[in-house]
Amino acid sequence: MNELERIAREAARLEAEGSAFLLATVVRVAGSSYRRPGARMLVGEGRWIAGCVSGGCLEGDVMLRGLHRCREGAVVVTYDSASEDGEAWSVGLGCNGIVDVLLEHVERGARHGALAFARACFAAEATGTLVTVIRSAHRAAPVGARLAVGPGRELVRPIEDSAIVQALERAARGAPGVVEIAPLGLAVLVERIAPSPQLFVLGSGHDAAPVVTLAQSTGMRVTVADRAIRDRSRFLAAERVVSTDGIWENVRDLIDAAADPYVVIMHHQRDADRDALAVALASRARYIGVLGPARRTNEILGTLGRRPGADARVHAPIGLDVGAETPEQIAVAILGEIQAVQRHRSGGVLRDRARALHADVAIAILAAGGSRRLGRPKQLVRIDGSALVHRVTATCVAAEAGPVCVVVGAHAESVAEAVRDLPVTLIPNDQWQDGIASSICAAVRWAETTGAGALAIVLGDQPLLDVAHVTALRDAWLAGADFVGSRFLDIVGAPAVFDRSRWSELTRLVGDQGAGRLLRTADVIAIDWSDGAVDVDTESDVGDLATWSLPRAAPRVRGESDPLP
Repeated sequence: MNELERIAREAARLEAEGSAFLLATVVRVAGSSYRRPGARMLVGEGRWIAGCVSGGCLEGDVMLRGLHRCREGAVVVTYDSASEDGEAWSVGLGCNGIVDVLLEHVERGARHGALAFARACFAAEATGTLVTVIRSAHRAAPVGARLAVGPGRELVRPIEDSAIVQALERAARGAPGVVEIAPLGLAVLVERIAPSPQLFVLGSGHDAAPVVTLAQSTGMRVTVADRAIRDRSRFLAAERVVSTDGIWENVRDLIDAAADPYVVIMHHQRDADRDALAVALASRARYIGVLGPARRTNEILGTLGRRPGADARVHAPIGLDVGAETPEQIAVAILGEIQAVQRHRSGGVLRDRARALHADVAIAILAAGGSRRLGRPKQLVRIDGSALVHRVTATCVAAEAGPVCVVVGAHAESVAEAVRDLPVTLIPNDQWQDGIASSICAAVRWAETTGAGALAIVLGDQPLLDVAHVTALRDAWLAGADFVGSRFLDIVGAPAVFDRSRWSELTRLVGDQGAGRLLRTADVIAIDWSDGAVDVDTESDVGDLATWSLPRAAPRVRGESDPLP
C-alpha cells in the first residue's frame, strides 16, 4: 500500500483505540525539497507512526513542537532554509527550499475527516479529490477546512458558506496543486486521492518472491497467481495468493477491478506464460512485463495472433538494463521499470538531467479558435465517442508532466462542458479573434502562476497525440533543451515545449503569428512525429480520420471523481 493508505489505516486504528494523534502534511513547496505537497506524517502520543514530510530534517521538530503549535487549531508552519531568519535553520533543513507544513491535532475519540475520506476512496478502488484550505481570512473556512469530491465525501465536515463552497468546487475541477482564490483571500491545496497501484505476479517460482517483497515495500499491493501455489509462506508480503487451477478469467477480473494494474509474467513454462499473457493482453493492465528473451515472447505473441511490438504495454525482456543477474537484482530491475512506466519516465541516470528533480512542464491546449474553415466547432468533433478536445486534453493529463489548462474563446461554454470531467484549468481568452498569439499569451500568463519550469503548447485539433510523444518532448527539455518541437512534413511545430527562460519571447507574438519562428532557431531539439501532419480543419479531414489507426485513448482513471455541479 502507498504511504497515504498506510497512514489512513494507522489513523483508523488510533481512532478505534480512542487515542489522540498529530497529522503533518506538506502543503506548499518552493525551491528544493525532499517531499512534495501531499506528503504526510502521522505522530501518536509523541512517537512516529508512519510517513514523513522531509528527508529527516523536519520530523524531529514536528514531533517535538508540532502539538504545541496546533493546540488552538490547525496551523501552517513555514520552514525556510533560503533565509537565515527561517524556522528551518533551527532544525537543520539543508535543502535550500521553503516548505509549508499543515499541522492538525485530532483529539481522543475524534475522527480525521480527510483520512476517513481517503479510506473510502481506497475501499472503492476509486480516485477522489480533496481541497484543503491552507491560508484563510474567513471564519467559515479556517485553515484545515476541506471539501471532498468522490466516494465518502460526506465524511469531511461541510463548509456552510455557499460562496466559499462554490469557489472550492471550482478549484476541485482544476489541476492538482496550490490554488490562490484571491477574491476570497483563500489559498487551497488540491489533491487527487488515489489507491495504490496493484502488481499481479503471474508465476510463483523462486525468483518471484523478491519481486513480491520489493513491490510491497515500494507501496504496491501485490497479488500472486499461479496454477498451483506450493509454498505460500514465501509470499507473506502479498495481499492475495491465488491458485487458478488453469482458469485465468478470475485473475483477469481482479486485474480489471484495480484502478492502476501492472502485470509481471514469470512462470518459466511456455504454456503457462502463453495463457497468462493472453489474459493480460485482454485486461486493463497498464504494463505487461514478460520474463525471458524477446524472441520467446514474440513467438508466444504469434501463437496468440498478435503482432510483436503492436501493444506498447508489453515489455520483453522485462526490466531496466542495470546488469542484473541474481533474483534480487532482477527484482530491482523489474520494479525500476514499473516505477518508470508509472511515472512516465525513461529510467535514465539522474546525473544526466539538466533540470531540477521535481521540474514540471505546464501544458496548455489551445482550443479558442472559431473553426471558420470547418464551419462548426472542430474542438467538438466526435472521435471514438468523445470530443476531439477531450481526447487531446485527456492525453495531456495522462502524461502527468505537470498542470494542464485549456484556453477557450469561441464556443467557450461548449468546450468547457466537453472537458468538464478532467482535472484541468480553463483559461478564457476574450481576444481569441485577434489570432493564435493571444491564446499563447494567455497560456504564458497561466503558466507563470504554476511555478512550472517549462510550457508545452498543444493544439486542440491533433487527434493522434499520444502520451509517448508528450513524454518524449518533456524528456528532451529535462535533458537541457530550451526549445523542443515536433517534426512532421519537414517542418517543426506543435506540440512544443518552451523553457521558462524563453517565455518572454512567446509574449511578443502578435496576431496569427504562432511559435513557429522560435522553433526554427538553431538550438531547437526536434522530435520526429509523423502523426502531427493529421489535424482537423475541414470536413474532408473529419472524414479522413476514419482511415487512420488512432492511438488508444488516454485511459480515464477508474472511479475518477464525480463531476461537480
